[in-house]
Amino acid sequence: MQSQPMTQTTLFVCSLCRFSKDEACRDGISGGQYLINQLHQALEACNLQDTVRLEPLRCMAGCSHPCNVSLAAPGKLTFILSQISPTEGAKAVAVFCQQYATSPDGKVPYSERPNLVREATAFILPPLPTDAPTR
Repeated sequence: MQSQPMTQTTLFVCSLCRFSKDEACRDGISGGQYLINQLHQALEACNLQDTVRLEPLRCMAGCSHPCNVSLAAPGKLTFILSQISPTEGAKAVAVFCQQYATSPDGKVPYSERPNLVREATAFILPPLPTDAPTR
């Protein structure tokens, strides 16, 4: 019997997020773009570059709580995180991506999530139906 390929996980990151409420950019780079750059490195360090697709978005409408990210995969819970530090959050997010990617349903036990992720979890959404009828 062949093993099923791992479901592609997508990490959405707002590229326009500020560093903080008081600081939009540093050296012309937004907090969100800085976080994206750090996440590329952190995902590669965890050997997740082929498992987690990093998808920059232009806005996630969480401007009062930067930086905002979301982790999703077909048939899994969707996590929406806010107030991720662009300078210190990438490693914890990458660890959480590893936990999420290896979980069959996206349910990473609360006690096992990195502390930063526990604090930043704004919403957890149920999986989208995968057997929706076609019209």
